[in-house]
Amino acid sequence: MANGKKAVGSTQTQRSPKARWIVAGVVLLALAAIVAIGALGRSGPLPASGDVSNVEAKSLIKRGARIVDVRTPEEFAAAHIPGAENVPMDRVVAQAQSWDKTEPVLLYCATGERSAYVFQQLSQAGFQHLYNLKAGIVAWDGDVDSGSSTKTADGLQPLASGLPAMYEFFTDW
Repeated sequence: MANGKKAVGSTQTQRSPKARWIVAGVVLLALAAIVAIGALGRSGPLPASGDVSNVEAKSLIKRGARIVDVRTPEEFAAAHIPGAENVPMDRVVAQAQSWDKTEPVLLYCATGERSAYVFQQLSQAGFQHLYNLKAGIVAWDGDVDSGSSTKTADGLQPLASGLPAMYEFFTDW
């Protein structure tokens, strides 16, 4: 090494203080971008009011939407989406008077028909962010809380899943 050559394997590059600050700045910007993108999923603008799919409903639930089951208490006791509150459709408008009209509200029933009717009523009452689970709980593929109820309002036994059974009597066969 006396001849001015460096030994192989001992190549140490020293960065200037300015280069270290640049690298640190780039790393901080990258971390800030990752945090911002993650937060956007929870705090970005809400979708337009209307019918929503299971995927969209799950996203709304993660964002803290009020979940309102408009079915009867017996149907609710048999099975409901976790975190849902049961407000039968004939009582929703009266009870909703105390709710924040700017808060997102996800409505559902068995098939989406009753909740669509309630959706129209709450829209007319001035609610800004309303969502109807378009196919209802019968098509829900998320978690379901099953209650201790063993009979439905009509005295029928629920399915083992806790979801209501639907039968089509108008067939062509």
